[in-house]
Amino acid sequence: MSITDIFSVDIALRTGQNNTHESYLYSHLTGDKIHGVVTVRSHCDIRVDGIEVSFIGEERTILQTGKAYRQFQDLKYLIDDSSFPPGKLFKERHRYQFEFTFEVPDHLSPDVCNHKITSPTIRQAHLRPPPSFGDPSVSGLGGKLKDDYAPPTCKILYTIQAALFRNIPVIDKRDILLVHKIKLRVKPAVDEWPPLDLLSSVNDYCLEADHAVLDSRTKEEYGQLTVTLEPPKSFRLPLRDPHSLISSTVNLFLHYKVTGEQSDLPQLQSFRGKLVATTFYTASYYEDVPSKQKDFFGRPKNYSETHFPPFSYSIASLDWVPAEENCYVATLLVPITLPRLNFIPSFHTCLTSRVYALDLRLVVPGASPFYLRAPVHIYAQRDPSALPSYIATIWQSAEYRYY
Repeated sequence: MSITDIFSVDIALRTGQNNTHESYLYSHLTGDKIHGVVTVRSHCDIRVDGIEVSFIGEERTILQTGKAYRQFQDLKYLIDDSSFPPGKLFKERHRYQFEFTFEVPDHLSPDVCNHKITSPTIRQAHLRPPPSFGDPSVSGLGGKLKDDYAPPTCKILYTIQAALFRNIPVIDKRDILLVHKIKLRVKPAVDEWPPLDLLSSVNDYCLEADHAVLDSRTKEEYGQLTVTLEPPKSFRLPLRDPHSLISSTVNLFLHYKVTGEQSDLPQLQSFRGKLVATTFYTASYYEDVPSKQKDFFGRPKNYSETHFPPFSYSIASLDWVPAEENCYVATLLVPITLPRLNFIPSFHTCLTSRVYALDLRLVVPGASPFYLRAPVHIYAQRDPSALPSYIATIWQSAEYRYY
């Protein structure tokens, strides 16, 4: 007879103001209390010395050159002996329930990122809990399962695990009788800060482009047009509201210097853009902000890109203002709204990173197309009513026990 024939174990999570059982997949945010019940049914009389519930976070990456596994969180809740039946004897056909509580932390234990890094900023990013990522059984928005556009090469998973054990006093160890676990979706709050990859000297961003404006027939130069893109403001994911539109704005600054004979100032013929998500992954630890690597044939080695649906705007005319002799300037304010998709906040871990970029293409008659790319930061709003406690923020030794 196997141990699964002796026990049946279930884990149910509770949520909401009424503390009811979850009827759909819930997004657990920073500072949220995760209340749950472990239900044990015994099919024969058997003694159990203890039950330990764990809140575990782990990530995996798989590359052609190797694979990596890392457990970055292991919170434990030891069920109090007073909750057990007399003599810790679980009787046949009886059902026993044990409650537990965890809190979604705001920081990880310092010892989970103890490898070499180039700056304290990188260390700080690695010690933030990452979101659930790459598992289609929990990925989603609101109560629905939705693609998070993670490549199959990486996965970040959170689980609640209940372990039934017996003590072995002679060697001071435990004999694990049975482990049961369930997955859950965690979306930690991510603060608004400048994109880390913008601080790196190695990136593929282009915030300024300069082209000559020529006569379409004679190719005579009329002037020099410079377009500068200001990185857009961060996109804020709303708190538990999958229906809200997520918007931001982007500023474009145009500078035109007249060098020839032209009566009309240049105008925009078309304006197109799209958001691009890039996921980096490695089998070793990231010491700095990751950068793109390609193989001999130009194929990505350590990253995967997702291009979201493009958008376009019709710009009636540019309002040019004289700046200095033979020079004119114009400013273009463009609203950007994210499509209704499952966007994961920007994050960086020791093995995985998710970053976003905004690609723009501007066409001006008589000039080569202007291609611009700026980093975009997407962050998750905090719940002011569920601020993380001191223990949840400072704690988190992997050996911490709740009693």
